[in-house]
Amino acid sequence: MEKKLLNNQKLLIKVVLYFNMFASKMKSGSLKVKFKKHLLILFIPVALFSQIEKQVRDQNPGLFKNQKLYHSIPNPFFKSRSHNLDFITDIPQDSVLAATLFFKTNLMEYYQEFPLNRERGIYRFVYNPKSYPGSRLQYYFVIETKEKVHGTPIDDNGELSPVDKLLIDPVEYFKQKERLNK
Repeated sequence: MEKKLLNNQKLLIKVVLYFNMFASKMKSGSLKVKFKKHLLILFIPVALFSQIEKQVRDQNPGLFKNQKLYHSIPNPFFKSRSHNLDFITDIPQDSVLAATLFFKTNLMEYYQEFPLNRERGIYRFVYNPKSYPGSRLQYYFVIETKEKVHGTPIDDNGELSPVDKLLIDPVEYFKQKERLNK
């Protein structure tokens, strides 16, 4: 992907150079300005898109792997509220042997295992901080089929990489957010 991005940027630079040579041979000054404006309008979105694509890929490289489980991390995690930890999959329900959430808080020594049932296409566990107290939460999902075992979230190497979230005080969070918005 990185190589493809570099090739696209090289091609874009060549196109810009050719257009500049073409524009320099034009006789009318106003035509040159218009031509360069149109070239700029073409160049900026392409350059911007390549930067955004690289940023997204760098922030979550697992997005570009062959994933079977999809999970969106709740953000922020508040200390005093329950949270839905869920995932969806495109694996047919009759192929799934088991779906499991593994999680622990900073007060637990080992991961706890919770079997999940599919309900309306979603596998969900409701995390209740009163039942499982702590200030930090780590978790990951695993689904077992007849052929393979799939998990999420994954890192660049395709290995399981548990979510590690700090449970924060909602009052402090909104105070800080208000200060930043001023």
